[in-house]
Amino acid sequence: MKRVICLILAVLMMAVLFTGCKVKTTVAPEYVDDFVNNYATPEIEEDGAVTYEFESKKKYEEFLFDYHEVIEEESNVKIESVGQYSYYNPEVTEVIVGITPESYEELGEEAVKAEAQEVGKEALRFQMNTKNPKGELTVTYRNANTSEEYFTITVKAE
Repeated sequence: MKRVICLILAVLMMAVLFTGCKVKTTVAPEYVDDFVNNYATPEIEEDGAVTYEFESKKKYEEFLFDYHEVIEEESNVKIESVGQYSYYNPEVTEVIVGITPESYEELGEEAVKAEAQEVGKEALRFQMNTKNPKGELTVTYRNANTSEEYFTITVKAE
């Protein structure tokens, strides 16, 4: 009898361990991205949101790394200003972009701020697909030569 009870307890403990390792995220309809389907099982909710279940924390972390790379690359494509560099830090939810003073003057502040908004939307798309999205981030444009700040905007989830 003791062996049966020990066996049942062992099975229950294994089930708890495996269940505890799973990671779930819920993504609002406007931020759903098919990229995550390669890493998790999707379940569509009535309101159009999608809940993703990752089989393990490792699989979730793999998704975060790969998705961050994709989003950073797509953000860089949206940067038309010259002499740029960009850095996206998902843990403190900020994007920093450096452009040359010549490019900033040539494009004008309005066009550069519109560009910053697009870069911010891409970064927000990443954040909204994580398990604890904050729903807002900052985009800072700096002089690529001196690091002097031109401006910072905040982009918020809808």
